[in-house]
Amino acid sequence: MNKTILQIKDLKTYFYTDAGIAKAVDELNLKIERKETLGLIGESGSGKTVTALSILRLVPFPGRITGEILFHGENLLEKSEEEMRSVRGGNIAMIFQDPMTSLNPVYTIGNQISEAIELHQDLDRLEVNKNVIDMLKKVGIPDAATRQRDYPHQFSGGMRQRVMIAMALSCNPELLIADEATTNLDVTVQAEVLELMKNLKEEFGSSILLITHDLGVVAEMSDKVAVLYAGKLMEFCDVETAFMAPQHPYLEALLESIPRLDVDKERLDAIAGTVPELVNPPQGCRFHPRCKYAKEICNKQEPQLIEIEPGHSSACLRVDEIYH
Repeated sequence: MNKTILQIKDLKTYFYTDAGIAKAVDELNLKIERKETLGLIGESGSGKTVTALSILRLVPFPGRITGEILFHGENLLEKSEEEMRSVRGGNIAMIFQDPMTSLNPVYTIGNQISEAIELHQDLDRLEVNKNVIDMLKKVGIPDAATRQRDYPHQFSGGMRQRVMIAMALSCNPELLIADEATTNLDVTVQAEVLELMKNLKEEFGSSILLITHDLGVVAEMSDKVAVLYAGKLMEFCDVETAFMAPQHPYLEALLESIPRLDVDKERLDAIAGTVPELVNPPQGCRFHPRCKYAKEICNKQEPQLIEIEPGHSSACLRVDEIYH
C-alpha cells in the first residue's frame, strides 16, 4: 500500500495585484506520509498558511494556484467545487489559528460540530448528537452534554481551540492541518492541546501538517520538518536532523535565535533584516541578503533543492563548503 497520503508537486500560489505578482508559494514540492506529522516552519510571511489554504483550495482572489496537489493520487486542483466540499472537513480538516474568528458567534458549538458531521456522514439526528457529545468529551470539555448548547463567547480561548479540534476531527479526517493552533494559548493550555492532538492522532491514525513558528512545538510533535522562506522550500529532513545537524543557513539561524538549555549563551542571535517583499524578491537565493555565509554567487544564482543524503534536502549553493 502506498504510504504517501499527500504529495505536492511544483505548487505555485501567486497573487496578481496592482503592485505586481506576489509569489507567496513558489515551486513547492512536499510529501506527507500516512500517520506522519510534518512540521512546516518559517517566519511570518514565509508562505506557510498560503500552502495550507492552497491544499484546501481556499486561496482568496486575486490568488491563483498551479501545479499538482495529489491526495491519494488524485489532483485536488482538478476537482469541482462540489467535490472539494466533500474533501474539506471530511478527508482533510483544518484547525485555524484564531478559533474566535472561525466559530460562528450566533450558533451553539453543538450546532456547528453537528453541521460538519451531517455534511459528511449519513447519520440520524440522535447519532449526530451522540457523536458531538463524544467528540467534546474526547477533547476534554467537561459536562459535554450541557456545554454543547453554549455559544463560543461562553468558552475560554483554550476551550474554543478544543472545540475547533473536536470539529476538525468529528469526521475522522485522514489529514489534519493545524495552522498555528496553539499560538494564542498560554503554555499550560498549549501543552494540553498538543498532548490531545498526539493522542487523537494515535486513535484516528491521521496524518498532521503542523504549521508553526514555534520550534519547541516542532520538536515535541513532528516526525519531519520542512523549512519555508519567502515562498521557497529551503530544507527538508527528519526532526532530529533538523535540530542536531541543519544543512541550510536559514534553519541554522532560526535555531540560533531560540534559547537552549544545552548551550551557554549570554545573548541570543537575531536574524538581521526581514522577510523580503514577495512582489520583488531578491535575485539568486532569497535568503542571501540576511545570510552570514553569503557570497557573490548567492546573489546571482538561484539554488535548487538537492538531496544531500537520503531523506535530507537543502537549497543552498554553498552547503558543501559550509557544512562538510
